[in-house]
Amino acid sequence: MSTIRKISERTNLSIATVSKALNGKSGVKKETRDMVLAVASELNYQPNLNARSLKNGSSRTIGIITEDFTVFNAPFIMDSIAAACDEAGYHYIISNLRFYQRFGNIPSRDVESEAVAHATVRDMFSRQVDGIVYLGCHSHRIVSLAEYQGVRFVCAYCISSDPSIPYINYNDEKAAFEVTELLIRRGATNIGMITGPVESMHAANRIRGHQEALYAGGVPYNPRMTLTGDWERDSGYQLAEALVGMGVDAIFAHNDVMALGVLDYCNKKGIGVGKDLLLIGFDNREISKVCRPALSTVALPLYEIGQTAIRLMLEMLRGEDRSRIGEITLDCSIVERESTLGS
Repeated sequence: MSTIRKISERTNLSIATVSKALNGKSGVKKETRDMVLAVASELNYQPNLNARSLKNGSSRTIGIITEDFTVFNAPFIMDSIAAACDEAGYHYIISNLRFYQRFGNIPSRDVESEAVAHATVRDMFSRQVDGIVYLGCHSHRIVSLAEYQGVRFVCAYCISSDPSIPYINYNDEKAAFEVTELLIRRGATNIGMITGPVESMHAANRIRGHQEALYAGGVPYNPRMTLTGDWERDSGYQLAEALVGMGVDAIFAHNDVMALGVLDYCNKKGIGVGKDLLLIGFDNREISKVCRPALSTVALPLYEIGQTAIRLMLEMLRGEDRSRIGEITLDCSIVERESTLGS
């Protein structure tokens, strides 16, 4: 591997001059800098980032811990984080906890999962990262990070257990209010709802927003028309049968996957979605665009979550105090398609 010493020998320049040229420091003529860079490229010189970070007190590297990279939201947020790091001139290291594969649909706060998280945090610090973005796969309260004093953390798509660590999430409740408000404007008066599991914070927020919109719109809330699903397509299909039997004229499913189950049932029974029955999901998954009829849904601010997380991290790395920010809540947006507009 090429070194600064080899470049120095090839160019007949001092090691100090070569180092200044490679690091863009002042006091080096343009032609000298160009020569050094040309020789460095010819010799395939790669800087020792670990040595540089020890010298400068900064690695310009951010660690990103994701609870599970296979969850639909993670790639979009990760791409946003990567773009923000590239723009700021920072490297990033990604570690995947694989929580969904290891512990099931909703990560729990148990000894095993907390041990996995803490081991990964410690590994990140051994790599000399300047800070860590912790990316959740669900809006749950994550493992406490309080023991890592003086370390910069930002949490995204989850809830921080430590009041000094800012976290970025999105407004489920407001989005559900706007969904229900839309269905009422479209003429629905008997609105069924298929929720996520009872332990889900997403589901609780969406139920609350739905109820508030019904009250605001003067539409009575019928608890019999709120049924609990499990985020999966089959539960949407099964619960659609029960809701249609109650005479609903619209269904709000808490995710697009369950909404597709509703669509399966309606297509099988000859119920015209968008005409006989209004249907809207949540998450704006890719499949919502290509099913027939196309599914109305709620788009999450995934790109904005990643960008906001890195903005906060960079502000903290510059020494700005962000310990009192707490939660940053971003708005969702409704994407209306054929299932509420008609084909």
